Amino acid sequence: MLIHAKSLSKFNMNATDGELGQLDDFYIDSHTLNVRYFVGDTRTWFFGGKVLLNVDAFTDIDLDEGHISINATKEQIKNSPKPDDAAPINRFYEQELSEHYGWPAYWSVPAVPTASGYGTTTAAGAPLIPPVYTPNPTETAEDTKATMRTGAEEQKMEEKFQQHVHLFSLDELKGYHVHAKGGEVGKVLDFVLHFDKNVEIGNWSVRYMIVDVGGFMQKEPIIVPMQTVKEVTWFDNSIIIDLDKEKIEEAEEYTTEQTITAETEQGLFTHYQLTPYWERKKEEG
Repeated sequence: MLIHAKSLSKFNMNATDGELGQLDDFYIDSHTLNVRYFVGDTRTWFFGGKVLLNVDAFTDIDLDEGHISINATKEQIKNSPKPDDAAPINRFYEQELSEHYGWPAYWSVPAVPTASGYGTTTAAGAPLIPPVYTPNPTETAEDTKATMRTGAEEQKMEEKFQQHVHLFSLDELKGYHVHAKGGEVGKVLDFVLHFDKNVEIGNWSVRYMIVDVGGFMQKEPIIVPMQTVKEVTWFDNSIIIDLDKEKIEEAEEYTTEQTITAETEQGLFTHYQLTPYWERKKEEG
């Protein structure tokens, strides 16, 4: 199932004992492009703002009613560790969150990179908004915040984060400039998420981004497979893709009201001369 991130962010969340708010954002694993957390806005139910919920805790989705179900009670969610808006998410916080809910630690399982996917020719630069920083064992939570808030020169910070970043926010990436081989082609408008109900763990991933090329080519938005992303840089708000600018200019226009069908997907990969993700899965399996 494919669904726009913008559409999914309007869904209501249902705990095992009632409704508790709406989805707000999505945190993505920079190595595999799997969705690791849904961010929920629970302010309509209790004071405390946003909560992070492991994607594997979501048990059912109702597209018609716009609801998504969570295998947790409202009280569990209310008492869960809350993310600090003034500091990045780190492994300490993730560990605390996992222990609260009894979730398995996904990082203890060897990651399966997207291989011929994300970063097709080189290792992808780590997306850095907002970063997940893994501090030194001797570093306190306050030290971590201070390090991330102050930093140093952009280049040094970039090099440091490349080593430590694990997650990034889709909402923060909207509006980023997209650069193909040959120049800038547009800005990120939205993302398309893929839910694979046949997979128990890591069943949500990011398949496509919707790029607004109107200001550059005077046409409707186009779809770009995420497997073409080579690098994301935080200091100039850019996403670099491994495609020729001409391919973008010749891509079929897409309106956000359109449904992405199997035929649409096949046409995309044929146009960009890429191996579809479902064929890569067969080769890897």
